[in-house]
Amino acid sequence: MDEPTRPDESSRARAAGVAFGGEIRRQRRAYDGSLKMKVTGPRGPGAARPADKVGGARQAAPAEPAAAIDAVSIAGIPESELTPRVRSALVSLMQEVADLRRELLEARRKMAELQSLASMDPLLGVLNRRAFVGELNRALAMVQRYQQASSLVFVDLDNLKKINDAYGHAAGDKALAHASSIIASNIRQTDVFGRLGGDEFAIILTNTPKHLAAQKAQSLAALIKATPEPSGLPVSVTCGVVEIAADLTAESALMAADKVMYEEKRRR
Repeated sequence: MDEPTRPDESSRARAAGVAFGGEIRRQRRAYDGSLKMKVTGPRGPGAARPADKVGGARQAAPAEPAAAIDAVSIAGIPESELTPRVRSALVSLMQEVADLRRELLEARRKMAELQSLASMDPLLGVLNRRAFVGELNRALAMVQRYQQASSLVFVDLDNLKKINDAYGHAAGDKALAHASSIIASNIRQTDVFGRLGGDEFAIILTNTPKHLAAQKAQSLAALIKATPEPSGLPVSVTCGVVEIAADLTAESALMAADKVMYEEKRRR
């Protein structure tokens, strides 16, 4: 009768690579368990202890035989059959796993970077409209669930077109950056600030009723006007404030705040 054909060495290597970690852990647990049995002996009802007395004299408990430890093997392949070629194949497999892990970490890093870029305004480094609307939707959900008072401030940079026409678009960018920097530096970490596009910004003032939000908006506008822009550009803003009501949507809240802002401009 012919002897059964053994798997070739590459098959052994693949099988060994799959089961390597689990087999080694199993062998280690078996070995650790045998050591514990040898040192401490069994524990359970009626088990003799080394300090038990028999006939008034101490008598050591009989030693427990050590648990048998299977010969070391990987996926059923004895150590003696792990030829140099099999070992080389295993090393190659482990290197491939390490390379794949590094590639996965790099891919995750790039995805996080792309997600950040997709949510930020490229000029000012604040949230863009899409990301801000997402935060506004979350604020609306909090208002609807917990009835907490929060407010939305719509901010418009005054005369941006005139600045662009008179000094160029680079100057307009400086004016935007000046106003944006002051706002971002003078709100709480729990507040949300973003650029909606062009000369328009918005702020979510969390846990802030409308009358306090209006005071904050006036304070920010006064600070921007009073703080000189480094190149001497005239920079000012106009704000509109609405309370984030539970029956609003993100877009309807922005439209309402925008309307209040334009009414404020007309009153000047």
